[in-house]
Amino acid sequence: MIAAVELSRYERWVLSILLAALMLLLGVAAWLQPNPSGMGTHQQLGLPPCTSVSLLGIRCPACGMTTSWAWMIRGRVDRAIGCNIGGVILFLTAGISIPWLLLCLWRADRRQVETWLLFVVSAVFAACVVACGSWGLTVLR
Repeated sequence: MIAAVELSRYERWVLSILLAALMLLLGVAAWLQPNPSGMGTHQQLGLPPCTSVSLLGIRCPACGMTTSWAWMIRGRVDRAIGCNIGGVILFLTAGISIPWLLLCLWRADRRQVETWLLFVVSAVFAACVVACGSWGLTVLR
């Protein structure tokens, strides 16, 4: 059996901050009211409307991401997928990452953190591909 490589104090702090940030994102998603139009929920945070929609009249690949998170936290997967399927993948990645990071912090094994990082990079890449692919199909219609 290969001996575990223990995390440094600095690495534990970084993981703790990442964990807190993910929990904060889920908390914000719970606080926001999903916009029935499928996009624009981010404006409740004081952010401007989507520049792509404002200038070009077409959604960008990220349109609906915040709304999809607001629907996912409420268990409305059907509505979340309709807003932005890439956002659904990111939401699930965040949800899976929270207990995984807790386990990483508890065990303090660098190999588990490396496995989690591979999962996150793969999931974020998949979310980007899916969001851009979905956007491309929408633009072509």
